[in-house]
Amino acid sequence: MYQSDKVSIIIISYNHGQFIKDAIESVLCQTYKNIELVIVDNNSSDNTSDILNKYQKIDNVKLVFLKNNIGITGGINEGLKNISGEFVSFFASDDIMISNRIELQVNALKNAPEAAACFGNMIRINDDGSINKGGLLPKVGFKWWTLNDLITDRICLYSPTQLYRTSIFIDNAVIFPKEIRIEDIWLYFKLLNAGYKFITIPYLLTMYRIHSNNTHTHYKMMMLEKIKILNDYKDKEFYSRALRFIYLEHFSNFGSTSKKDALGLLPKVMLSIKSKYLYIGLARLFFDWRK
Repeated sequence: MYQSDKVSIIIISYNHGQFIKDAIESVLCQTYKNIELVIVDNNSSDNTSDILNKYQKIDNVKLVFLKNNIGITGGINEGLKNISGEFVSFFASDDIMISNRIELQVNALKNAPEAAACFGNMIRINDDGSINKGGLLPKVGFKWWTLNDLITDRICLYSPTQLYRTSIFIDNAVIFPKEIRIEDIWLYFKLLNAGYKFITIPYLLTMYRIHSNNTHTHYKMMMLEKIKILNDYKDKEFYSRALRFIYLEHFSNFGSTSKKDALGLLPKVMLSIKSKYLYIGLARLFFDWRK
């Protein structure tokens, strides 16, 4: 039975003993108090379990220790079995919530009952908590997001800021596939293709910690994973447009990070003369030689 107004936060942890206390405390110190925290640990081998056990007796904290590492998507599926809130958020074990985040998002969703999820702004931080030099990201304002926005705009649905209505997972029998590596994009396509809408709000909600192994830094893997997700929609009219935009988005990234990959994509994007990402990628390809 899901409780009205209650927010469930699911943290999937694996060997983040250095950071997980900050993540947990940022949830427990929210100005919005009707929160339950479900932490699913993927059989960490560091000191994570020692830290988690200190929260064992807190009433609104539920700990789930897995005997095997079943990955992020497996952990999310396990977490969804253990929640009771009207709203749910998946939160990384090394990120930090801004203190009034949940209050802002619950209010936004209550004022927009047709919205399935709410997102906002975030900044990037380093391991030590300092703001990353490249930490300033494009800011989002109040906006409705549909499937068309997802396939024609660079994604400013910052996953570390999401809050969903729990009902959409029940109504659509959502189970995250274990082979998916960018589960947020998979979920966006699934829900927006089903006709749901998202909203963004113009507030800073999350501090997203940057490591060398963060998914977002592996541009080629990201591109291939997005294409794999998109291939489930080959029979949809938006497929070719979405595929072209994926190529354009990553062509602009590769212009700075991988000249070889950028050149490989050039034949796929060179006819997109109305896209700013074509020209951004070309400028980076020929003039950006940073090391």
